Amino acid sequence: MSLAISAIQLTYPGLERKNVEELVDKYNAVLQQAYDEYLDKVISYEETDTRKVDLFFAAVGLPKPSPDEVKEFRAGYKAVYRTTRRTTPGTVETLLRLRKHGYRIGIITNGQIEDQADKAEAIGIRRLIDRIITSEEAGYRKPDPRIFEYAMEKLDASPETTFMIGDSIDSDIKGALDAQLPAIMYSPTAQDSQRLLFGQQIPVIHHMTQLLQYLGILSTSPRGFKSP
Repeated sequence: MSLAISAIQLTYPGLERKNVEELVDKYNAVLQQAYDEYLDKVISYEETDTRKVDLFFAAVGLPKPSPDEVKEFRAGYKAVYRTTRRTTPGTVETLLRLRKHGYRIGIITNGQIEDQADKAEAIGIRRLIDRIITSEEAGYRKPDPRIFEYAMEKLDASPETTFMIGDSIDSDIKGALDAQLPAIMYSPTAQDSQRLLFGQQIPVIHHMTQLLQYLGILSTSPRGFKSP
């Protein structure tokens, strides 16, 4: 996303002086707001693109965009974003090994079904995922524990044999704990191996292949990991 937002900066005068991380935070916030409005049936799916751009322009102090500007913004953003999507390091290796050991794998997301399926396909993991569960489908959004319960039902899983791995403390970790699921925090820049969250010690992994160590599938360092 950062590269896509950086490209947008070059198009709109006034944005070039703003911090990219600040712009990314603002864009993430408006994406969530537009999606929440869609789930609440305030806007239709077809209106989400316009709403995203309207909210972003307002957040960064730009005038309300015209319909043509909305199309130009979304086309420019998507063109860069789609060429820069990559998997998190170690993800493909980890998913392959998990499947080899009989694990069923699901993605729980607050994103839209079409967008998330397209993203999974683009980064090469769709074939490794048993089910993508979206808040649009479930009728609840993270951190509501009901979306995690819905996912377990669809994957024919139980809390005793399920793990939730996520990078958001509020959406992923809190939601999983509220659904009585063991949670694992993914934080590549963290220095700790455990973190006290919501009254529980939560394991922290810094590389996806560390999940295999946590589950007892792999005992060597992630740096020595080889694809099966």
